Amino acid sequence: MNLTATTEKETDRWCRRSWLWVFLCASAIFATVPVARRIQGFVYNSLGREFFTYAVLIVIIAGLAASLYFLVFRLRVRRISRYLWLVAGGGLYAYFTIQLRQHPEEAVHFLEYGALAYFFFRALSSRIRDRTIYITVVLSVLFVGTLDEFIQWLMPERYWDYRDVGINALAGVFFSVIMWKGIRPEIISRPVRRLSIRVLAGVITLDLLFLGLCLSNTPDAVRRYTAAFGPLMWLRGEEVMTEFGHAYRDPETGTFYSRLTPRELREHDIKSSSTYKPPVDETSSPEDYEKLLSTYTRASDPFMYEFLMHVIERDLSLDKFLRTGNHRSGLAAFRENLILEKYFGRTLRYFNAVWPPEKRGYFKDSQHWLREDYASLSGKGKMITAFSLRTAWLVIIIILALVWTAAELWIKRLGDFHQDMSLFPR
Repeated sequence: MNLTATTEKETDRWCRRSWLWVFLCASAIFATVPVARRIQGFVYNSLGREFFTYAVLIVIIAGLAASLYFLVFRLRVRRISRYLWLVAGGGLYAYFTIQLRQHPEEAVHFLEYGALAYFFFRALSSRIRDRTIYITVVLSVLFVGTLDEFIQWLMPERYWDYRDVGINALAGVFFSVIMWKGIRPEIISRPVRRLSIRVLAGVITLDLLFLGLCLSNTPDAVRRYTAAFGPLMWLRGEEVMTEFGHAYRDPETGTFYSRLTPRELREHDIKSSSTYKPPVDETSSPEDYEKLLSTYTRASDPFMYEFLMHVIERDLSLDKFLRTGNHRSGLAAFRENLILEKYFGRTLRYFNAVWPPEKRGYFKDSQHWLREDYASLSGKGKMITAFSLRTAWLVIIIILALVWTAAELWIKRLGDFHQDMSLFPR
């Protein structure tokens, strides 16, 4: 009987079963996307919003207790540091669960992606028995978490959020820390192999390319590919996935953000009278302007969207200032009006939204709080202003080149090392 062949077959069966569990876990996560809002509503109404937080904390505590039992009574571990790492990992899960109590349903991601990380570890450990597995697990969880968010973007009333991608990845990070420093499975003890390096480089490549595609899915891109493929036209009605813009630090108005360059702002402002029909006048309220946001969205008309958001913020802030005397509200109203006058002046007049003298009279240059720093977030949303899409792709390409260069050098070094070792007699 060929024991090597039998062992290899058993390993293959174990590998297939392990990857099946990865597939089932990921599929279960994706399957909850269309019904997540209904589940959330049911739990909120019947059990209370705190149920999610308490349920996740209970599962974390139970998992921590089971791990401690395993270390104490099964492995008989005596090193205190391993227990400290285990408790620290569980503590991080609990800490971030509590931090998410404003949106407690998001804490469920820690359970979903913690379980997914476990199944990824089982599957990968059938072939990878060195410490690169911990990084590969995290990056694998990151890919599935990003795909999960993309599927959410495709669903009505669900949104893409880079923050949620980070939460999903954190679950994988905490699991890997617990396994690496706390559990320390004996099976992960071999030297790094070529396969491990190539798998790690491949997963990094997959993550970076997918991230680049997500960053590229801007409103302009959506308009282009939906125009080319008619059946995808419905995507134009979805929430914006990624958009880039500019941060303007004007000493007169304060900082504000726009999807348009200064030249584009001027051009749109000049032609506004021939483009828009003002359905509002000087008696209009912020609610009247808010109704227009369903027509002029960030994707369909960023100029008008930003104009409306600045008007709404200005008028709401003025109303709060008059009711409460809150200086921050007064500052917001004053600076938002300056932004409108300077960058949306023609449109402001065309929509009859210019402040009359009596409103301007509420603000005097002698009021010291008018000179405080101000940053307008009106209409900014999730706009990325720190870098451009071109810069993002340039960085991705450079990182990929470095990753694969380092991987090949590492593989060559391993080859040279094994070749050198073969010169020594056993």
